Amino acid sequence: MSEGGRRLGPVTQLSFFAADEHVPEPTDLEGALAARGQSTLTGALAQVSVVLDAAWRADALVTLLSEAGLDPVRSAAGPDGRCTVSTARTSVLVPVVRRWRRGAVTAVPDGWTPSAGALRVWFVTAGRISASGAVDLGIDAGVEQHAPRRVALGEALGRAGIRTTYVGPRGDGPLLRLGTARARSRLAQTLGAAPPGVPSALWPG
Repeated sequence: MSEGGRRLGPVTQLSFFAADEHVPEPTDLEGALAARGQSTLTGALAQVSVVLDAAWRADALVTLLSEAGLDPVRSAAGPDGRCTVSTARTSVLVPVVRRWRRGAVTAVPDGWTPSAGALRVWFVTAGRISASGAVDLGIDAGVEQHAPRRVALGEALGRAGIRTTYVGPRGDGPLLRLGTARARSRLAQTLGAAPPGVPSALWPG
């Protein structure tokens, strides 16, 4: 490309995710449904709930849901430190929950590509950095044998430029592992900075 007879250098394409500028919204809950979130759909109202294993996850998710206008409710932590964070029952989530269902079963929508917000919620609810430095995105332990679902999630991440490998329950899973530096860098770029209060050592990048 040239301008006024001068050759210009290569144009750097900006990421369409713009993670640090993202304002949380109801569709971000797709990340929870991709991971280990559960949904209910009754009439014209829907709700999404997630069981979390750490206080930092609950703090971050409550903040994200509040900013998205979803009026979260947080249960008291049990002896193991786990708690449940749920959205209000609202009509706003009905399209999201319907999109992620086949009958009464949670299913990945055809052609789904996770947004920056959805990936942020996915990592907040079920992501971790392993001792080896790999980044893991947890998936529902109840469907570890359901190959079509985990394949669909892997393909969805691939469409976002993030390559993963499935790790089964005998290998600390079920989860999708980002084992390459390129995949981890892409996720870190997409997620942006850690939410306030999240230890930097627990957040990619």
